Amino acid sequence: MERRTIIIIGFLFCLIGIFIAPLFYENAQYGEIFFLLILYPLPALILAILNGYLLWFTELKTQNLISKIGIGLIPILLMTLLAFGKESPIQFIATFGIIGIGVTNLIWIAKLTKKLTQTQSLNE
Repeated sequence: MERRTIIIIGFLFCLIGIFIAPLFYENAQYGEIFFLLILYPLPALILAILNGYLLWFTELKTQNLISKIGIGLIPILLMTLLAFGKESPIQFIATFGIIGIGVTNLIWIAKLTKKLTQTQSLNE
């Protein structure tokens, strides 16, 4: 996938994650969601850009499919560890990042394996 496509998909899924993440908190009110949409798009964009460059660099420099998949799962695992911390803005960013970046990385892994199986079938 192109780097730009990964960044756009990641950002859009992070915005969707901003809507979904308050459901995981007990004291979240739905009136806060619009405030969250004003406050958190910049961290969502930063997460999407970092993830886009990580996946793009991984696709260029790594030959082994297992290594590519492992590196693609590292951001999800890191954000999962951050989401289990004390209640803070970092925990909320990690929560919507798990949703947004997680879906993006799963799409990337699916396209990567599909591309690999197509190239293997062409070589046979």
